[in-house]
Amino acid sequence: MGKDKILRSNRPVIESEFKTVGSYIWDKLQKLDSNAVCLTEALSGKQLTVGELKSHANAVAVALVDRGVTKGDRIAFYGQNSIQHAVLRFAVKFLGLTFMPLSPTFEKYEVRQEFTAAGANIIVSSADDFHKFQCVLDDSQNNNINGVKLVVIFDGQHDKHVTYDQLVVEGTGRTLAQIPYFEVNPDIDMLFLIHTSGSTGRPKCAMIPHRTFIAGSQESLTFLNDEMSEQVVLAMQYPCGHISGTVMIPMQVVNGFRLVIFGEFSEELLMKSIEKYRINVLPAFPSFGRRLIEGDLVDKYDLSSLKGMSTGGAAFPGNIAKAIIDKYGIQFKEAYGMTEFFWVTTGSDTSDEFIPGNAGTVAPGCELKIIDLTTGESLGPGLDGEICVRGNKLFAGYLDNEKANRKPIDRDGWYRTGDIGRYDSQERLFITDRLKEVVRICIDNHYINISPVEIEQFLLTHPSIAEVAVVGVNN
Repeated sequence: MGKDKILRSNRPVIESEFKTVGSYIWDKLQKLDSNAVCLTEALSGKQLTVGELKSHANAVAVALVDRGVTKGDRIAFYGQNSIQHAVLRFAVKFLGLTFMPLSPTFEKYEVRQEFTAAGANIIVSSADDFHKFQCVLDDSQNNNINGVKLVVIFDGQHDKHVTYDQLVVEGTGRTLAQIPYFEVNPDIDMLFLIHTSGSTGRPKCAMIPHRTFIAGSQESLTFLNDEMSEQVVLAMQYPCGHISGTVMIPMQVVNGFRLVIFGEFSEELLMKSIEKYRINVLPAFPSFGRRLIEGDLVDKYDLSSLKGMSTGGAAFPGNIAKAIIDKYGIQFKEAYGMTEFFWVTTGSDTSDEFIPGNAGTVAPGCELKIIDLTTGESLGPGLDGEICVRGNKLFAGYLDNEKANRKPIDRDGWYRTGDIGRYDSQERLFITDRLKEVVRICIDNHYINISPVEIEQFLLTHPSIAEVAVVGVNN
Protein backbone atom coordinates (compact mmCIF):
# COMPACT_ATOMS: atom_id res chain seq x y z
CA MET A 1 0.00 0.00 0.00
CA GLY A 2 1.34 3.42 -0.97
CA LYS A 3 1.00 6.74 0.80
CA ASP A 4 -2.30 7.21 -1.05
CA LYS A 5 -3.78 4.34 1.01
CA ILE A 6 -4.72 2.44 -2.14
CA LEU A 7 -4.27 -1.34 -2.07
CA ARG A 8 -2.60 -2.96 -5.07
CA SER A 9 -1.48 -6.53 -5.68
CA ASN A 10 2.22 -7.35 -5.55
CA ARG A 11 1.62 -9.94 -8.28
CA PRO A 12 1.87 -8.90 -11.93
CA VAL A 13 -1.16 -8.75 -14.21
CA ILE A 14 -1.28 -11.74 -16.55
CA GLU A 15 -1.87 -10.29 -19.99
CA SER A 16 -3.60 -12.25 -22.75
CA GLU A 17 -2.79 -11.90 -26.41
CA PHE A 18 -6.49 -12.32 -27.19
CA LYS A 19 -8.97 -9.46 -27.21
CA THR A 20 -12.18 -11.42 -27.85
CA VAL A 21 -13.61 -14.14 -25.64
CA GLY A 22 -14.37 -16.44 -28.59
CA SER A 23 -10.76 -16.52 -29.77
CA TYR A 24 -9.47 -16.79 -26.20
CA ILE A 25 -11.68 -19.76 -25.35
CA TRP A 26 -10.99 -21.53 -28.64
CA ASP A 27 -7.23 -21.23 -28.13
CA LYS A 28 -7.49 -22.62 -24.60
CA LEU A 29 -9.68 -25.54 -25.69
CA GLN A 30 -7.26 -26.42 -28.49
CA LYS A 31 -4.55 -26.96 -25.87
CA LEU A 32 -6.61 -29.39 -23.77
CA ASP A 33 -6.83 -33.16 -24.20
CA SER A 34 -9.75 -33.73 -26.58
CA ASN A 35 -10.61 -37.00 -24.82
CA ALA A 36 -10.84 -35.43 -21.37
CA VAL A 37 -14.35 -35.18 -19.95
CA CYS A 38 -15.18 -31.52 -19.26
CA LEU A 39 -18.91 -31.61 -18.40
CA THR A 40 -20.97 -34.17 -16.51
CA GLU A 41 -24.63 -33.88 -15.55
CA ALA A 42 -24.98 -34.82 -11.89
CA LEU A 43 -28.40 -36.44 -12.13
CA SER A 44 -28.28 -38.21 -15.51
CA GLY A 45 -24.56 -38.96 -15.62
CA LYS A 46 -24.33 -37.72 -19.23
CA GLN A 47 -20.83 -36.62 -20.17
CA LEU A 48 -19.16 -34.42 -22.77
CA THR A 49 -15.50 -34.44 -23.73
CA VAL A 50 -13.47 -31.42 -24.77
CA GLY A 51 -13.46 -32.73 -28.34
CA GLU A 52 -17.24 -33.12 -28.33
CA LEU A 53 -17.66 -29.65 -26.87
CA LYS A 54 -15.64 -28.14 -29.72
CA SER A 55 -17.43 -30.08 -32.46
CA HIS A 56 -20.94 -29.63 -31.05
CA ALA A 57 -20.47 -25.91 -30.39
CA ASN A 58 -19.16 -25.43 -33.93
CA ALA A 59 -22.05 -27.43 -35.39
CA VAL A 60 -24.64 -25.40 -33.47
CA ALA A 61 -22.95 -22.12 -34.42
CA VAL A 62 -22.88 -23.00 -38.14
CA ALA A 63 -26.53 -24.06 -38.03
CA LEU A 64 -27.51 -20.77 -36.36
CA VAL A 65 -25.78 -18.81 -39.12
CA ASP A 66 -27.61 -20.93 -41.72
CA ARG A 67 -30.87 -20.02 -39.99
CA GLY A 68 -30.21 -16.30 -40.39
CA VAL A 69 -28.50 -15.31 -37.15
CA THR A 70 -26.46 -12.14 -37.75
CA LYS A 71 -24.07 -9.83 -35.97
CA GLY A 72 -26.80 -7.52 -34.66
CA ASP A 73 -28.81 -10.22 -32.89
CA ARG A 74 -28.99 -10.52 -29.10
CA ILE A 75 -29.78 -13.85 -27.50
CA ALA A 76 -31.69 -14.36 -24.24
CA PHE A 77 -31.02 -17.59 -22.32
CA TYR A 78 -33.36 -19.15 -19.78
CA GLY A 79 -33.36 -22.59 -18.23
CA GLN A 80 -31.66 -25.08 -15.98
CA ASN A 81 -28.03 -26.09 -16.19
CA SER A 82 -27.42 -28.85 -18.72
CA ILE A 83 -24.81 -29.93 -21.24
CA GLN A 84 -26.96 -28.55 -24.07
CA HIS A 85 -27.30 -25.20 -22.33
CA ALA A 86 -23.55 -24.98 -21.82
CA VAL A 87 -22.76 -25.93 -25.43
CA LEU A 88 -25.12 -23.23 -26.72
CA ARG A 89 -23.32 -20.66 -24.57
CA PHE A 90 -19.98 -21.69 -26.09
CA ALA A 91 -21.49 -21.55 -29.60
CA VAL A 92 -22.66 -17.97 -29.05
CA LYS A 93 -19.17 -16.98 -27.85
CA PHE A 94 -17.66 -18.57 -30.96
CA LEU A 95 -20.03 -16.51 -33.09
CA GLY A 96 -19.15 -13.31 -31.26
CA LEU A 97 -22.71 -12.34 -30.32
CA THR A 98 -23.98 -10.55 -27.22
CA PHE A 99 -26.14 -12.71 -24.98
CA MET A 100 -28.27 -12.17 -21.89
CA PRO A 101 -28.69 -14.73 -19.08
CA LEU A 102 -32.08 -14.54 -17.38
CA SER A 103 -32.33 -15.45 -13.72
CA PRO A 104 -34.10 -18.73 -12.91
CA THR A 105 -36.18 -16.74 -10.40
CA PHE A 106 -37.76 -14.65 -13.17
CA GLU A 107 -41.41 -15.15 -14.01
CA LYS A 108 -43.26 -13.90 -17.10
CA TYR A 109 -43.27 -10.25 -16.04
CA GLU A 110 -39.52 -10.09 -15.38
CA VAL A 111 -38.72 -12.05 -18.53
CA ARG A 112 -40.74 -9.62 -20.62
CA GLN A 113 -39.22 -6.54 -18.98
CA GLU A 114 -35.61 -7.64 -19.23
CA PHE A 115 -35.90 -9.17 -22.71
CA THR A 116 -37.33 -5.91 -24.02
CA ALA A 117 -34.89 -3.65 -22.17
CA ALA A 118 -31.88 -5.50 -23.59
CA GLY A 119 -33.20 -5.44 -27.14
CA ALA A 120 -33.00 -9.23 -27.45
CA ASN A 121 -34.61 -10.93 -30.44
CA ILE A 122 -33.59 -14.60 -30.10
CA ILE A 123 -34.88 -16.92 -27.39
CA VAL A 124 -32.93 -19.94 -26.11
CA SER A 125 -34.95 -21.79 -23.48
CA SER A 126 -35.59 -25.11 -21.82
CA ALA A 127 -38.90 -26.70 -22.73
CA ASP A 128 -40.22 -26.42 -19.18
CA ASP A 129 -39.54 -22.68 -18.99
CA PHE A 130 -40.57 -21.67 -22.50
CA HIS A 131 -44.07 -20.63 -21.38
CA LYS A 132 -42.48 -17.66 -19.59
CA PHE A 133 -41.75 -16.11 -22.99
CA GLN A 134 -45.39 -16.12 -24.11
CA CYS A 135 -45.80 -12.41 -23.41
CA VAL A 136 -42.69 -11.71 -25.44
CA LEU A 137 -44.04 -13.74 -28.36
CA ASP A 138 -47.42 -12.01 -28.11
CA ASP A 139 -45.72 -8.61 -28.18
CA SER A 140 -43.67 -9.68 -31.17
CA GLN A 141 -46.76 -10.75 -33.10
CA ASN A 142 -48.45 -7.46 -32.25
CA ASN A 143 -45.37 -5.49 -33.35
CA ASN A 144 -45.05 -3.86 -29.94
CA ILE A 145 -41.35 -4.67 -29.78
CA ASN A 146 -38.66 -5.95 -32.07
CA GLY A 147 -39.80 -9.20 -33.60
CA VAL A 148 -38.56 -12.49 -32.17
CA LYS A 149 -36.33 -13.85 -34.90
CA LEU A 150 -35.69 -17.38 -33.68
CA VAL A 151 -36.57 -19.69 -30.80
CA VAL A 152 -34.31 -22.59 -29.76
CA ILE A 153 -35.47 -25.25 -27.30
CA PHE A 154 -32.41 -26.89 -25.85
CA ASP A 155 -33.97 -29.95 -24.24
CA GLY A 156 -36.71 -32.24 -25.52
CA GLN A 157 -38.74 -31.82 -28.69
CA HIS A 158 -40.99 -29.03 -29.94
CA ASP A 159 -43.51 -29.10 -32.77
CA LYS A 160 -42.97 -25.46 -33.75
CA HIS A 161 -39.47 -24.33 -32.82
CA VAL A 162 -36.01 -25.66 -33.60
CA THR A 163 -34.32 -27.83 -31.00
CA TYR A 164 -30.73 -28.25 -29.92
CA ASP A 165 -30.60 -31.74 -31.43
CA GLN A 166 -31.75 -30.38 -34.78
CA LEU A 167 -29.05 -27.74 -34.77
CA VAL A 168 -26.36 -30.32 -34.03
CA VAL A 169 -27.56 -32.50 -36.91
CA GLU A 170 -27.76 -29.54 -39.31
CA GLY A 171 -24.18 -28.49 -38.53
CA THR A 172 -22.56 -31.91 -38.02
CA GLY A 173 -19.07 -32.13 -39.49
CA ARG A 174 -18.88 -28.41 -40.19
CA THR A 175 -16.82 -25.74 -38.47
CA LEU A 176 -16.84 -21.97 -38.44
CA ALA A 177 -14.50 -20.31 -40.92
CA GLN A 178 -13.09 -18.19 -38.10
CA ILE A 179 -13.63 -17.61 -34.38
CA PRO A 180 -15.24 -15.32 -33.58
CA TYR A 181 -17.26 -15.70 -36.74
CA PHE A 182 -18.58 -12.14 -36.72
CA GLU A 183 -16.24 -9.20 -36.36
CA VAL A 184 -16.07 -8.13 -32.73
CA ASN A 185 -14.85 -4.79 -31.42
CA PRO A 186 -13.99 -5.63 -27.80
CA ASP A 187 -14.10 -1.94 -26.87
CA ILE A 188 -17.70 -1.55 -28.06
CA ASP A 189 -19.36 -4.96 -28.32
CA MET A 190 -20.46 -6.50 -25.04
CA LEU A 191 -19.93 -10.16 -24.25
CA PHE A 192 -23.12 -10.34 -22.21
CA LEU A 193 -25.75 -8.25 -20.43
CA ILE A 194 -26.94 -9.35 -17.03
CA HIS A 195 -29.31 -7.87 -14.50
CA THR A 196 -28.04 -7.20 -11.03
CA SER A 197 -29.79 -8.50 -7.95
CA GLY A 198 -31.17 -5.09 -7.10
CA SER A 199 -29.63 -4.93 -3.63
CA THR A 200 -29.07 -1.21 -4.15
CA GLY A 201 -32.44 -0.49 -5.74
CA ARG A 202 -34.28 -1.69 -8.83
CA PRO A 203 -32.30 -4.28 -10.85
CA LYS A 204 -30.06 -2.72 -13.48
CA CYS A 205 -28.63 -4.28 -16.63
CA ALA A 206 -24.85 -4.51 -16.28
CA MET A 207 -22.77 -4.57 -19.46
CA ILE A 208 -19.86 -7.03 -19.33
CA PRO A 209 -17.19 -6.44 -21.98
CA HIS A 210 -14.81 -9.03 -23.43
CA ARG A 211 -11.81 -7.55 -21.58
CA THR A 212 -13.48 -8.16 -18.20
CA PHE A 213 -14.03 -11.86 -18.84
CA ILE A 214 -10.53 -12.41 -20.23
CA ALA A 215 -8.88 -10.55 -17.35
CA GLY A 216 -11.01 -12.46 -14.85
CA SER A 217 -10.08 -15.78 -16.42
CA GLN A 218 -6.45 -15.20 -15.52
CA GLU A 219 -7.39 -15.00 -11.83
CA SER A 220 -10.19 -17.57 -11.52
CA LEU A 221 -10.32 -19.63 -8.36
CA THR A 222 -8.48 -22.74 -9.54
CA PHE A 223 -6.44 -23.18 -6.41
CA LEU A 224 -5.76 -26.94 -6.61
CA ASN A 225 -4.21 -27.15 -10.09
CA ASP A 226 -0.61 -27.34 -8.97
CA GLU A 227 -1.05 -30.04 -6.35
CA MET A 228 -3.49 -32.45 -8.03
CA SER A 229 -1.94 -35.27 -10.05
CA GLU A 230 -5.22 -35.88 -11.89
CA GLN A 231 -7.89 -33.67 -13.43
CA VAL A 232 -9.66 -31.53 -10.86
CA VAL A 233 -13.38 -32.31 -10.51
CA LEU A 234 -15.48 -29.34 -9.49
CA ALA A 235 -19.16 -29.17 -8.48
CA MET A 236 -21.07 -26.50 -10.39
CA GLN A 237 -24.44 -25.94 -8.79
CA TYR A 238 -24.42 -22.22 -9.61
CA PRO A 239 -27.14 -21.60 -12.23
CA CYS A 240 -26.36 -20.42 -15.75
CA GLY A 241 -28.87 -17.62 -15.21
CA HIS A 242 -26.71 -15.97 -12.55
CA ILE A 243 -23.39 -14.20 -12.90
CA SER A 244 -21.66 -17.05 -11.05
CA GLY A 245 -22.69 -19.82 -13.45
CA THR A 246 -22.37 -17.58 -16.52
CA VAL A 247 -18.74 -16.83 -15.68
CA MET A 248 -17.51 -19.89 -13.81
CA ILE A 249 -18.59 -22.62 -16.24
CA PRO A 250 -16.55 -21.44 -19.26
CA MET A 251 -13.70 -20.16 -17.09
CA GLN A 252 -13.19 -23.49 -15.37
CA VAL A 253 -13.71 -25.62 -18.48
CA VAL A 254 -10.88 -23.81 -20.28
CA ASN A 255 -8.70 -24.25 -17.20
CA GLY A 256 -8.98 -28.00 -17.71
CA PHE A 257 -11.43 -28.81 -14.92
CA ARG A 258 -14.15 -31.42 -15.13
CA LEU A 259 -17.40 -29.77 -14.06
CA VAL A 260 -20.27 -31.71 -12.51
CA ILE A 261 -23.27 -29.53 -13.29
CA PHE A 262 -26.59 -29.54 -11.48
CA GLY A 263 -29.94 -28.83 -13.11
CA GLU A 264 -32.32 -29.85 -10.38
CA PHE A 265 -30.49 -29.31 -7.09
CA SER A 266 -30.93 -30.96 -3.73
CA GLU A 267 -28.58 -31.35 -0.80
CA GLU A 268 -28.68 -35.14 -1.08
CA LEU A 269 -27.94 -35.08 -4.81
CA LEU A 270 -24.88 -32.94 -4.11
CA MET A 271 -23.65 -35.30 -1.40
CA LYS A 272 -24.29 -38.32 -3.59
CA SER A 273 -22.46 -36.65 -6.50
CA ILE A 274 -19.40 -35.88 -4.36
CA GLU A 275 -19.12 -39.60 -3.68
CA LYS A 276 -20.03 -40.80 -7.20
CA TYR A 277 -17.87 -38.41 -9.23
CA ARG A 278 -15.11 -37.95 -6.63
CA ILE A 279 -15.56 -34.19 -6.55
CA ASN A 280 -12.49 -32.31 -5.29
CA VAL A 281 -13.64 -28.68 -5.20
CA LEU A 282 -16.95 -27.49 -3.83
CA PRO A 283 -18.08 -23.89 -4.39
CA ALA A 284 -20.76 -23.49 -1.73
CA PHE A 285 -23.24 -20.96 -0.45
CA PRO A 286 -22.98 -20.11 3.26
CA SER A 287 -26.43 -21.58 3.91
CA PHE A 288 -25.17 -25.03 2.85
CA GLY A 289 -22.16 -25.11 5.13
CA ARG A 290 -23.89 -26.57 8.17
CA ARG A 291 -25.08 -29.59 6.17
CA LEU A 292 -21.45 -30.66 5.75
CA ILE A 293 -20.91 -31.06 9.48
CA GLU A 294 -24.26 -32.15 10.91
CA GLY A 295 -27.52 -33.79 9.91
CA ASP A 296 -28.51 -37.15 8.47
CA LEU A 297 -26.58 -36.76 5.20
CA VAL A 298 -23.07 -36.16 6.52
CA ASP A 299 -22.12 -39.77 7.24
CA LYS A 300 -24.37 -41.28 4.58
CA TYR A 301 -21.94 -40.59 1.72
CA ASP A 302 -18.18 -40.74 1.29
CA LEU A 303 -16.97 -37.13 1.02
CA SER A 304 -13.27 -37.93 1.39
CA SER A 305 -12.48 -36.75 -2.16
CA LEU A 306 -13.05 -33.11 -1.15
CA LYS A 307 -9.81 -31.15 -1.15
CA GLY A 308 -11.00 -27.57 -1.40
CA MET A 309 -14.03 -25.38 -0.82
CA SER A 310 -14.67 -21.84 -2.01
CA THR A 311 -17.36 -19.39 -1.03
CA GLY A 312 -18.40 -15.81 -1.67
CA GLY A 313 -21.41 -13.57 -2.11
CA ALA A 314 -22.33 -13.56 1.58
CA ALA A 315 -20.63 -13.91 4.94
CA PHE A 316 -19.76 -17.51 5.87
CA PRO A 317 -20.14 -18.29 9.59
CA GLY A 318 -16.65 -18.67 10.97
CA ASN A 319 -17.47 -21.43 13.44
CA ILE A 320 -19.01 -23.55 10.68
CA ALA A 321 -16.08 -22.98 8.32
CA LYS A 322 -13.63 -24.02 11.06
CA ALA A 323 -15.64 -27.17 11.74
CA ILE A 324 -15.60 -28.07 8.01
CA ILE A 325 -11.83 -27.57 7.83
CA ASP A 326 -11.29 -29.73 10.94
CA LYS A 327 -13.62 -32.50 9.75
CA TYR A 328 -12.40 -32.85 6.16
CA GLY A 329 -8.91 -31.37 6.27
CA ILE A 330 -9.67 -29.23 3.23
CA GLN A 331 -8.46 -25.88 1.96
CA PHE A 332 -11.09 -23.20 2.55
CA LYS A 333 -11.09 -20.09 0.41
CA GLU A 334 -13.28 -17.01 0.81
CA ALA A 335 -13.24 -14.51 -2.04
CA TYR A 336 -14.87 -11.21 -2.92
CA GLY A 337 -16.30 -10.12 -6.25
CA MET A 338 -19.50 -8.88 -7.83
CA THR A 339 -21.33 -8.54 -11.10
CA GLU A 340 -19.72 -5.16 -11.69
CA PHE A 341 -16.17 -6.28 -10.91
CA PHE A 342 -14.88 -9.86 -11.26
CA TRP A 343 -12.43 -10.94 -8.58
CA VAL A 344 -11.78 -7.97 -6.37
CA THR A 345 -9.71 -10.47 -4.41
CA THR A 346 -8.55 -13.92 -5.47
CA GLY A 347 -9.46 -15.34 -2.11
CA SER A 348 -7.82 -16.07 1.19
CA ASP A 349 -4.45 -17.78 1.11
CA THR A 350 -5.17 -21.40 1.97
CA SER A 351 -1.63 -21.89 3.28
CA ASP A 352 -2.30 -19.41 6.11
CA GLU A 353 -4.15 -20.11 9.32
CA PHE A 354 -7.90 -19.78 8.77
CA ILE A 355 -9.27 -16.38 9.79
CA PRO A 356 -13.07 -16.00 9.58
CA GLY A 357 -14.14 -13.39 7.05
CA ASN A 358 -10.72 -13.09 5.42
CA ALA A 359 -11.41 -12.56 1.70
CA GLY A 360 -7.73 -12.37 0.82
CA THR A 361 -5.64 -9.66 -0.78
CA VAL A 362 -6.41 -7.58 -3.84
CA ALA A 363 -6.30 -9.36 -7.21
CA PRO A 364 -3.77 -8.29 -9.86
CA GLY A 365 -5.16 -5.48 -12.00
CA CYS A 366 -7.41 -4.22 -9.21
CA GLU A 367 -6.98 -1.15 -7.05
CA LEU A 368 -8.97 -0.86 -3.82
CA LYS A 369 -9.50 1.80 -1.21
CA ILE A 370 -11.69 2.13 1.86
CA ILE A 371 -13.30 5.55 2.18
CA ASP A 372 -14.85 7.36 5.11
CA LEU A 373 -18.63 7.52 4.64
CA THR A 374 -18.76 11.20 5.59
CA THR A 375 -15.59 12.75 4.23
CA GLY A 376 -14.70 10.38 1.38
CA GLU A 377 -11.14 10.25 2.72
CA SER A 378 -9.14 7.06 2.14
CA LEU A 379 -8.76 5.12 5.39
CA GLY A 380 -5.90 3.08 6.77
CA PRO A 381 -5.84 -0.46 8.23
CA GLY A 382 -8.48 -1.52 10.73
CA LEU A 383 -11.01 1.20 9.89
CA ASP A 384 -14.43 0.42 8.41
CA GLY A 385 -15.64 2.33 5.37
CA GLU A 386 -17.10 1.87 1.91
CA ILE A 387 -15.10 -0.34 -0.46
CA CYS A 388 -14.22 1.33 -3.78
CA VAL A 389 -12.52 -0.47 -6.66
CA ARG A 390 -11.19 0.21 -10.13
CA GLY A 391 -9.14 -1.73 -12.65
CA ASN A 392 -9.13 -4.21 -15.51
CA LYS A 393 -12.12 -6.30 -14.41
CA LEU A 394 -14.61 -3.44 -14.08
CA PHE A 395 -17.86 -3.63 -16.01
CA ALA A 396 -18.71 -1.14 -18.77
CA GLY A 397 -21.68 0.48 -17.02
CA TYR A 398 -25.44 -0.06 -16.93
CA LEU A 399 -27.31 -0.36 -20.20
CA ASP A 400 -29.30 2.77 -21.16
CA ASN A 401 -29.16 4.09 -17.60
CA GLU A 402 -27.08 7.24 -17.37
CA LYS A 403 -28.52 8.12 -13.97
CA ALA A 404 -27.37 4.80 -12.52
CA ASN A 405 -23.96 5.18 -14.18
CA ARG A 406 -23.30 8.62 -12.69
CA LYS A 407 -23.85 7.57 -9.11
CA PRO A 408 -21.48 4.65 -8.48
CA ILE A 409 -18.51 5.55 -10.74
CA ASP A 410 -16.65 8.80 -10.14
CA ARG A 411 -14.59 10.77 -12.62
CA ASP A 412 -11.42 8.95 -11.57
CA GLY A 413 -12.96 5.58 -12.40
CA TRP A 414 -13.64 4.42 -8.84
CA TYR A 415 -16.69 2.18 -8.44
CA ARG A 416 -18.46 2.53 -5.10
CA THR A 417 -19.52 -1.01 -4.24
CA GLY A 418 -21.97 -0.22 -1.45
CA ASP A 419 -20.14 -2.79 0.69
CA ILE A 420 -18.59 -1.87 4.03
CA GLY A 421 -15.25 -3.38 4.94
CA ARG A 422 -11.76 -2.93 6.26
CA TYR A 423 -8.30 -4.34 5.71
CA ASP A 424 -5.67 -5.42 8.19
CA SER A 425 -1.94 -4.75 8.42
CA GLN A 426 -1.29 -7.49 5.86
CA GLU A 427 -3.81 -5.89 3.46
CA ARG A 428 -6.31 -8.75 3.80
CA LEU A 429 -9.86 -7.61 3.13
CA PHE A 430 -12.82 -8.21 5.44
CA ILE A 431 -16.42 -7.47 4.43
CA THR A 432 -18.39 -6.29 7.41
CA ASP A 433 -21.71 -4.87 6.16
CA ARG A 434 -23.80 -3.37 3.37
CA LEU A 435 -24.05 0.41 3.22
CA LYS A 436 -27.83 0.69 2.96
CA GLU A 437 -28.88 -2.43 4.80
CA VAL A 438 -29.40 -1.19 8.33
CA VAL A 439 -32.33 -1.51 10.71
CA ARG A 440 -33.25 1.68 12.53
CA ILE A 441 -34.48 1.09 16.07
CA CYS A 442 -36.10 3.74 18.28
CA ILE A 443 -34.71 3.81 21.81
CA ASP A 444 -36.28 6.42 24.08
CA ASN A 445 -36.25 9.55 21.94
CA HIS A 446 -33.64 8.69 19.34
CA TYR A 447 -32.80 6.10 16.67
CA ILE A 448 -29.81 3.80 16.38
CA ASN A 449 -28.70 1.78 13.36
CA ILE A 450 -28.37 -1.97 13.80
CA SER A 451 -26.56 -4.11 11.23
CA PRO A 452 -28.64 -7.09 10.02
CA VAL A 453 -25.40 -8.87 9.11
CA GLU A 454 -24.15 -8.65 12.68
CA ILE A 455 -27.42 -10.07 14.05
CA GLU A 456 -27.50 -12.81 11.42
CA GLN A 457 -23.92 -13.86 12.11
CA PHE A 458 -24.63 -14.10 15.83
CA LEU A 459 -27.83 -16.10 15.39
CA LEU A 460 -26.09 -18.51 13.01
CA THR A 461 -23.73 -19.56 15.78
CA HIS A 462 -26.63 -21.37 17.45
CA PRO A 463 -26.74 -25.07 16.45
CA SER A 464 -30.53 -25.05 16.11
CA ILE A 465 -30.58 -22.30 13.47
CA ALA A 466 -29.90 -23.25 9.84
CA GLU A 467 -30.70 -19.97 8.08
CA VAL A 468 -31.73 -16.52 9.20
CA ALA A 469 -32.75 -13.23 7.63
CA VAL A 470 -33.14 -9.99 9.57
CA VAL A 471 -35.46 -7.25 8.35
CA GLY A 472 -36.87 -4.08 9.81
CA VAL A 473 -40.54 -3.97 10.81
CA ASN A 474 -42.50 -0.84 11.66
CA ASN A 475 -44.51 -0.95 14.86
